[in-house]
Amino acid sequence: MRPAARLRTIAELLPQALSDRQPADRIMQAWGRQNRYAGSKDRRDISDRLFAILRHYGALTARLGNDDPLLVTMLATHVLTDVALDEIVAMADGSQYGPAPISAADEKTLAHAATTPPTARADSLSIPAWLLDDIAAQLGDETDAVMQAMLNRAPLDVRVNMLQGDRQKAQDELQDDDIETAPHAKIGTALRVHGTAQITMSGAYRDGLVEVQDAGAQAVAQICDAQAFETVMDFCTGAGGKALALAAQMNNKGRLLVHDAIKTRMRHLPERVTRAGAEIIETVSPEHLRDFDAQCDLVVVDVPCSGAGRWRRAPETKWRLTAEALADLHKLQAEILQKAAALVRPNGRLAYITCSLLASENDRQIDKFLEQNDGFEPIESDGPVGKQTRHMLHPLNAETDGLFIALMQRADGGDGA
Repeated sequence: MRPAARLRTIAELLPQALSDRQPADRIMQAWGRQNRYAGSKDRRDISDRLFAILRHYGALTARLGNDDPLLVTMLATHVLTDVALDEIVAMADGSQYGPAPISAADEKTLAHAATTPPTARADSLSIPAWLLDDIAAQLGDETDAVMQAMLNRAPLDVRVNMLQGDRQKAQDELQDDDIETAPHAKIGTALRVHGTAQITMSGAYRDGLVEVQDAGAQAVAQICDAQAFETVMDFCTGAGGKALALAAQMNNKGRLLVHDAIKTRMRHLPERVTRAGAEIIETVSPEHLRDFDAQCDLVVVDVPCSGAGRWRRAPETKWRLTAEALADLHKLQAEILQKAAALVRPNGRLAYITCSLLASENDRQIDKFLEQNDGFEPIESDGPVGKQTRHMLHPLNAETDGLFIALMQRADGGDGA
């Protein structure tokens, strides 16, 4: 594809990525299937540039003073890739696959935007202004630095499955498939992949030695500190990544119960369990959930959330989120946490997890829960940022996505309600 054709394609995909219910990566996959003429380099370039625009969208539109998809794409091409502005404007030449020419007024707008960074704090950090206070309440003095780091592309991590081997073995086997990795500095099960790689095509993946999983998700599983021979409930299992990490942590000894209110989220878990060799996992249906009231040594609750901690990977979600949707999430999180608490036995632990940077989903939810449940109290745990009762991980302090975890213990004989 010619540069002009790529420019037009990105501009056409941008509105869909901002408004569609599908994740942006699936939109890109669908586009690739429908446009077989685009080579792998074309698809990779278009995808990389689209995601960069989504990460920086707030700053780009603030500079322009409008959200015209073509102008946003042209400005991003100049600002984020250092292509000369006149060269970009020349791509809009009305050719068969290129954009139509832009007006003189639009050229003037682009020229001004190219030399005028945004002044508002939220715009410069490229986050929705209505979320700034919520983020700052969680991150405090680190807010600006963390949010700047969240504008960068996320790295690729894998988790070494200790049921199948150690980190050195995983590195060696990945290297056999020309996949270079380095041990994560703070998380013992994590390897960071250099460059791009098809992990799922590797022998290490097929043999269950590694799983694709952000180092932060691995860290919160480690903070849970599941022990061999315990009864552990993964209450919101989803695709099962944390369940597999917990099974390895338990050394395949004990009972690991998995549950999700939406069963289809776990549809790929059986094949993942088989590949990983995790033999202690049992699925619990919603109708049998109450059979485990006050029976679990540890209940892990990774609640549905805004995903603000994953904005590097799914940047479209920060522009799709609404105040109404966030309020609904707050209500759902509190309900789920309350239901999960009933499963914890006396002296058992409850772990609340989000992939969010918002205080309203993190600290405030825990404050509210502890106020309403005097049978639970915070407990300290070790993690990448030290021993704390609440861990807020992010790219700067843990080299991870943004993840929050709080551990609590149910009192001996407390009712938790």
